[in-house]
Amino acid sequence: MHIPQRIHIVGAAGSGKTTLAHRLGACGDAPIYELDTIGYAHGVGARRPLSVKLAEVHAIAQQPRWISEGIFLWWTDQLFTQADVIIWLDLPWHVTAWRIGRRHLLASWRGTNKHPGLRRLLQFLHMQRAYHTGQRRPPQALDDDGATTRFATAQAIQQHTAKLIHCRQPSDIAALLALWEQQITNTRPS
Repeated sequence: MHIPQRIHIVGAAGSGKTTLAHRLGACGDAPIYELDTIGYAHGVGARRPLSVKLAEVHAIAQQPRWISEGIFLWWTDQLFTQADVIIWLDLPWHVTAWRIGRRHLLASWRGTNKHPGLRRLLQFLHMQRAYHTGQRRPPQALDDDGATTRFATAQAIQQHTAKLIHCRQPSDIAALLALWEQQITNTRPS
């Protein structure tokens, strides 16, 4: 397996994008870009201007090595195009919902939850359920994140299938990581 230099990870909330990006980054020593921080102030605040997002995505895509991760489509097209590999974490709803709930509760327990409260958790779960089952609707703008669904992701990836790794279960991700880590170990000088 060739070790890709530019990796774009896409998928629903709770699919493991950030965890996978950090694991791959540690193996290959590549810079990691969490697209939440490009799309929204501090990753959780107000939406940032489209021109700023596009400029930052362009700057990432021009680098020789990177790992980017996020749920976003359309304004991230350049990452899809420039990536050597696209990894789609397409896990079932019950897996992502459990992970979202677990992450929320652990962050609340630690006092680090940026969206505290049961009401916010339930709203977020409802929104993420819509990702998995959402109606087909075209985006109203390049940064219409509300139009991002599993179906829209599948459509966006269609033109990139030659460089797609499609992980449908947590075991697929584990196998990919094991293969990647083995390849990195085998290519390091003794």
